[in-house]
Amino acid sequence: MPADVTIRLLTDTDLSAYKALRDVGLQHDPEAFTSDFDTASALPPATYATRLGQPPDDHFILGAFDASGAMLGAVVCERQARLKKRHEAELVGMIIAPEARSRGIGKALLKEFDTLVRQLPGLEQVVLSVTASNAAAVRLYEGAGFVRYGLQPRATQVDGVYHDKAWMMKQL
Repeated sequence: MPADVTIRLLTDTDLSAYKALRDVGLQHDPEAFTSDFDTASALPPATYATRLGQPPDDHFILGAFDASGAMLGAVVCERQARLKKRHEAELVGMIIAPEARSRGIGKALLKEFDTLVRQLPGLEQVVLSVTASNAAAVRLYEGAGFVRYGLQPRATQVDGVYHDKAWMMKQL
């Protein structure tokens, strides 16, 4: 990761930048999201406020920022609320700006994500889904200790094309 990149928890003042990054992701990689650009881009930034938090909260967003303060990437943690699923959290919405890819930002976000989820009392595992054909993302998650445990065929449909999702898990 470049020395000029900072990773930190997002606050409400970051919501506009997060939404802008997410909208870019929805346009650039529509198959990576279950949301569609037209619907999501119409939502106000405050829509994502429920994802903000700080451990030991059950949810948080980590962001990667360059020296000028521009958001280069983000990853979201959402922990299960149901008692029988409290041992599990989900990594959702990993986004790296297209111009910031292949610089180690995703790896650095996952490392900090791992540090924070280990602070959540009773949390034993993290799950995620990733577009199965996104080999770079699958390798990134495998490198962070996630293992594939399933495949959901035809999980999403974008412009008439179906995309499978690989389900992955990491025990803490």
